[in-house]
Amino acid sequence: MSGILDSPAEVGGLSVRQQAGLVFELGISWSAFSKLRHALGGSKSGLASRHVLRAARRELASSPAKEVIVTSTGAHLANLTLAVQERVTALCESGQFVERFMYGPDHEPLRAEDTTVPNDSDPGAWGGRPPPTVPDVHITVGLDKGGGPGSEKIVVTIINQERPNNPSNTILAAVCPCDDDHYPQVSAMMATHMPCIDELLGRGLDVRGERRPVRLILSGDYEFQTTVVGHKGPNATMPCYQCKSTKAPSIAHAALDAKYVTLQDVVGPWHLRDADQYAHCVEDVANLGQADHLSVTRAPLVSPHPRQIVPIPVHLTLGINFRELRLAVEVVILCCGHRAGSAFAHELAELLHEEVHVHPVPYPGGLFIGRDCHAIGEHSDAVCAALERKLSGLKGEDAAVSRRFVHAYKTAWGLWNRIRKVLNSASIVAAGDAAAFRSDEAAFVSGLKGSFSRLNVSPKLHLLLAHAPDFLDEFGSIGLYGEQGLEAWHGQCTQTARLYPGESDLASAAAFVRAMTLSGNASPAVIGRSAHKRSSSKEGAHLATKADEKRLRANKPVVPVCNETREKAASERATWAAKVFAVAAQTVATYEGRLLEHSR
Repeated sequence: MSGILDSPAEVGGLSVRQQAGLVFELGISWSAFSKLRHALGGSKSGLASRHVLRAARRELASSPAKEVIVTSTGAHLANLTLAVQERVTALCESGQFVERFMYGPDHEPLRAEDTTVPNDSDPGAWGGRPPPTVPDVHITVGLDKGGGPGSEKIVVTIINQERPNNPSNTILAAVCPCDDDHYPQVSAMMATHMPCIDELLGRGLDVRGERRPVRLILSGDYEFQTTVVGHKGPNATMPCYQCKSTKAPSIAHAALDAKYVTLQDVVGPWHLRDADQYAHCVEDVANLGQADHLSVTRAPLVSPHPRQIVPIPVHLTLGINFRELRLAVEVVILCCGHRAGSAFAHELAELLHEEVHVHPVPYPGGLFIGRDCHAIGEHSDAVCAALERKLSGLKGEDAAVSRRFVHAYKTAWGLWNRIRKVLNSASIVAAGDAAAFRSDEAAFVSGLKGSFSRLNVSPKLHLLLAHAPDFLDEFGSIGLYGEQGLEAWHGQCTQTARLYPGESDLASAAAFVRAMTLSGNASPAVIGRSAHKRSSSKEGAHLATKADEKRLRANKPVVPVCNETREKAASERATWAAKVFAVAAQTVATYEGRLLEHSR
């Protein structure tokens, strides 16, 4: 059967193996594939029959690199090492393996593209952080909970390819239906894959006959990143996993505040954690004092270098976008009162719906997600204008205060829009843009803290300020290593759930993982070997140039919406507005309470 699997078809050059993978990649049934094959001419179409493809599926599923095991925690790839090596080999054979570099102070690669690995090198001696002058393979490991029904997905991404965040280019290592995702549960989920990760770090990967070391980079959301390295999390005394800064000034930790500064000190300096802190942590450190364990109290599940933890661009964008919108409501509450603040929150929701054409979704807590965040940024002038109109009726000193707030708010949006684009860019950033990013984010956070003194610098905002520029300087990009591919798996799992029914969530998860392992045979790295290569279109070729072109949103016909959908959307906007107002009001009340306490 192996000869049949690898033999090319008559049309398109797709082998039986690739056709079988394409069935699972597209999520179509065998019956639908048969109808398509029949419509294209049956055996003359070059497509294999349903019976041949089913036989190919059975043989592919028995491959060690695609074996799936089911445990009490979820459905897992049995051997992650083989799965990663298979994908790297496919990238090399299709000519799609892309060299990734570490960058120096001048934003130039620290090695030449044709550099080879020293013959006497030992990949295991570098612990996932080889010297920047040695050719390596950049691998990210991430975990995040989401989808419906909720489950944890463990995703491994090979960054050495174009568009690594495309779900088809990633490796779904596990789907684990769960209610809790705390350290004990995550530890059990990762137990299957930890030996394979150790093997990848110890042996490296074969790239065109050369044994290369692996550079391990930790992705995922903030909570997972802290959990997997044994950190106590974002509410710890030292909430940052990269430096030793404390969360806020306190009497109990005054000595640590003075020694390491707090997250609220936006000018630093920040004292970085030791490179081997996570690797050398043991269970009994929890009994030590804060100055000894530095909020790392559990044995790490994975031990990355602290500077090889991705600054979560997707989650930063979601959080800061929400914080900017909430800040406008806080300003109205301070200047005009709570009733005006509540009304403005609802006006803001309608404005975003009518002018920006975005709407909040209920499942991540009522936030704007994905492209909606970028759309809001592109139309931030409408939000600023709405705030200015709301405060225009004030007189005297109140009017002067409101003008200062509005000016600072406009400046913050302008800086954030520049930061957002570089932060999420899935390509190597130019040296000038990297330098501007560092200065913009410093001005952004210090400007917010200076103009809106009630603003608390959260661990994520601190991550943007203190550590994202360093990651960008060292790796050349943040978005390229981001968690977008991991997040996309939640949507794919939810949208295709009907195709993988089971007597339990665990059985459905197992069917889904098995199908996705087979779909890897139709990934761009595989199909790219025989696919027709199209030249890129000229820049601006697909942009509308005339006012009456149908590609413009204003010229497109209105899509009919049923009353129930319209009412549901209105309800979600009202829920979002109520939540924004409630959180803004609580922030203002807390700030005023602190002012009153300090005045006594």
